Amino acid sequence: MKESTLATKVMIAILCLGVSVYLAVYLVRGWKQDLVTTYAYAYSLDVGREAQGILVRTETPLAGGKGYLDQILPEGAKAAAGDPVALLYADPSALTTRQSIRTLSAEIEQLQYALSTGTQNTDAARLDAQVISSIVALRSLAAGGDLTGLDDSTLTLRSMVFKRDYAYGDTGAADQLSRLIADKQSQLDELHRSLNQVSTTVYAPASGVYSAGADGWEAVATPAMLDSLTADELDALLRQQYSPAPGCVGKLITGSTWYYAALLDGTDTGLQSGRRYTISFSGDYFGQIVMTLDRVSLEGERTLAIFSCRTNLSDTTLLRLQTVDVVTQTLEGIRIPRQALRVETAEETGEDGAVRQVNRYGVFTVVGAQAEWHEVEVLYTDDSYYLVRPADLEDAKRLRPGDEVIFNSAGIYHGKVVR
Repeated sequence: MKESTLATKVMIAILCLGVSVYLAVYLVRGWKQDLVTTYAYAYSLDVGREAQGILVRTETPLAGGKGYLDQILPEGAKAAAGDPVALLYADPSALTTRQSIRTLSAEIEQLQYALSTGTQNTDAARLDAQVISSIVALRSLAAGGDLTGLDDSTLTLRSMVFKRDYAYGDTGAADQLSRLIADKQSQLDELHRSLNQVSTTVYAPASGVYSAGADGWEAVATPAMLDSLTADELDALLRQQYSPAPGCVGKLITGSTWYYAALLDGTDTGLQSGRRYTISFSGDYFGQIVMTLDRVSLEGERTLAIFSCRTNLSDTTLLRLQTVDVVTQTLEGIRIPRQALRVETAEETGEDGAVRQVNRYGVFTVVGAQAEWHEVEVLYTDDSYYLVRPADLEDAKRLRPGDEVIFNSAGIYHGKVVR
C-alpha cells in the first residue's frame, strides 16, 4: 500500500512539473514582442554611368632647363604675363636657403605686426592670457616631441611678449623690436644675394593659371581636336602614354574653359546635348563638378561625350586621365530597409474587361497601436534598402519621412493591433 502511494505521488509531481513548464513557456511567448520597427527618412540618390576620359585644356609648357625646381606660385594660382612662377637652382643647397628666406620673411612680418599694433590701445589682461596660452602651447609641443610648429609658436610668443611690454609702457621695447627687425632684414637681404647667384627665374609668358604638373599631353590633348574626335580615336588616345620634355618646369593654362572628353559603354545613356550634368570625381580629385554637354555621339556600342566647364580650373590642374561617374539622374524619395517592403497580389480589371493579377508594393507603419498599410512605388533597388515614394502623392495617409516602419512581424495586416 505504501509503495502504491509513493508511485502516485511521483506521478503527480511529474504531472505538476510538466504543467508548470507548459504554462511558463506559454507566458513567455505571450509576453515576447516580435515587432521590430525602424524609421523611414528622406533620401537623395545620384544615378550615374561610369566613363573613362581625358581632361583637355589650352596649355603652354614652361621650359626652364636643368636644375632643382622651387615653385614661387602655388599649384593652381593665377599669374599675369611676366610674373615669376618658379625658380631653378643649380645647387641643391639653394633649396635650404630658400626655406630660410621663407622663415625669415615670416618672422619679419610677425615682428612688424607686433610693432604696428603695439602702440595701439591694447587690453593688458587679454595680452596676459595670450602670453600664457602661447607658453602652454610651446610647452606642449616640446613635451610631445612635435617640433614641426615650434618656430611658429616661438615667434607668436615673442610677438605677444613685445605687445605686452607696450601695454605696460615699456618704451624700450619699441627700440628693441626695431633693431631686431633691422637685423632680420639684413640677414634676409644677404640670403637673397646668395640665392640670386645660383638661381634662374621662370616667368609666365602670358596670363593664365600656373601648374607644376607638366605631363607631356599639353600639345596632344588640345581643344582644337574635340570637334572631330571620334569614339575610336578617344579609345586609342586613352591607351597612349606621354612624358614631359626635358627641362620642362610646369605649364601655364591660358584658356578659361576646360573640357572632359568621355567614353561610355552602351548607347542608352540618355545624355542630351546642351544640358548640364554633374561629373563625380573620386580618384586624384574627390568632388563633383557641374559641366555642360557640348556634343554627344553614339558610335557602335559606345557613346562619346564632350563636356565643358568654366569653373574649378584651379582644382583640376593636375588631372588628366580620369575615370568618373556622369550623374544622369537624381532620385529623391524615402529610404526603407529591404525587409520592410511587402508585396500584395490583387485583381485588377483592364479596359478590355479582363481580370488580371497585379502586384502592389507597400509598407506597414505603426500608427498609434495599429499597423497601417501604405502603397508605394519603388524608385531604386539596392542590396540593403529600397528608395520608394507614395503611390498616391495626394493621399493624406501616404507614407512620409519619419514614419515608423515595420520590417519584421509575423501575420501583419492592415488594422492589426501591434502594441
